[in-house]
Amino acid sequence: MVLKLYTVNTSDLPRVLPIMPLQGGILLPRSELQIPFADVSDLSSVLSSSMANGTIGVVQAETRNGDSLFRCGCAGKTFDVQEVDDIGFVLSITGICRFEIESELEFDGKCRRAVVSYEKYEADIVQEADFLLDRERLLSVLRTYCKKLNIVPNWKEIEGISNERLLTMLMMLCPFDSKEKQTLLETVGYTEQSKLITSMMEMDVASAANVASFLYH
Repeated sequence: MVLKLYTVNTSDLPRVLPIMPLQGGILLPRSELQIPFADVSDLSSVLSSSMANGTIGVVQAETRNGDSLFRCGCAGKTFDVQEVDDIGFVLSITGICRFEIESELEFDGKCRRAVVSYEKYEADIVQEADFLLDRERLLSVLRTYCKKLNIVPNWKEIEGISNERLLTMLMMLCPFDSKEKQTLLETVGYTEQSKLITSMMEMDVASAANVASFLYH
């Protein structure tokens, strides 16, 4: 199933969104997120709730049971569903604009729904071709951070991607905890997000170095 994407303004986005709670995962504007579904009925409920315009809100759950949600999430377009062996189905969503939940509506038996506001994040609709980023510092700490995690990424590919793509990829894929990811999601502006994620990785690397120094002193 493929649903066509289109450019929007925040005024075109629905004020009431079906909500998909996630554990430890975020969606960002112009990024793609793939969500597995083992139960086809759960997938059908999500798709039927978003089918009018293909828009859904992805929000992190604050608790393991998903009852409590963080206030900020990201609206996205559902655009592809694939059946995958040993998983079931994978739903692909492309991020459009972040929002704040104003209130959650009564459960309709299919999917959670919330009234949302895009006002704080209207700039998400406009892609920033350039923004202030200390790329050298970010890539330097990223190399150390990846060594700590025993990850060997494709550095040639990383060095060739845009600032926005690099920042978005790191915010979505780095193994930060839910609160750290939420802080990144809620931070307004790429420059501030880049400063924050650089500091987070530097602190993580420094903490690991201090532990190692203590253990092997």
